[in-house]
Amino acid sequence: MRSLIAGLILVASLVAAPAHEQRVGPRGGALVDAGNYHVEVVTREKSVEIFVSDVNDKPLPANGFKALAILAAAGKSIRVTLQPAPDGAKLVGDAPEPLPAGVKGAVQLTAPDGRTATGRIN
Repeated sequence: MRSLIAGLILVASLVAAPAHEQRVGPRGGALVDAGNYHVEVVTREKSVEIFVSDVNDKPLPANGFKALAILAAAGKSIRVTLQPAPDGAKLVGDAPEPLPAGVKGAVQLTAPDGRTATGRIN
């Protein structure tokens, strides 16, 4: 219950935050900084894909990473758990309903060493 409340507060604060230009990654997704990583968040319908790269934009294999996306859609918070895809190139997960274009929220990335980092999707 606490994590649900924390997620709702996080999403509400992100939606209310002043807007700035969202960077776009090579696959057309939102490009955000999450600690020592760059993360591209690509959404299509219900699908959420996350591509991880280092601070020099060198792609990293997704194996060993996991992520949680908390997205704001239709006035509610949608949580999507992401795991490495079979090809190891990205993290994938499905939302329970289609996501709007330009969805806002946050992604929490857990690295293979257990460290976590959060990036905001504006």
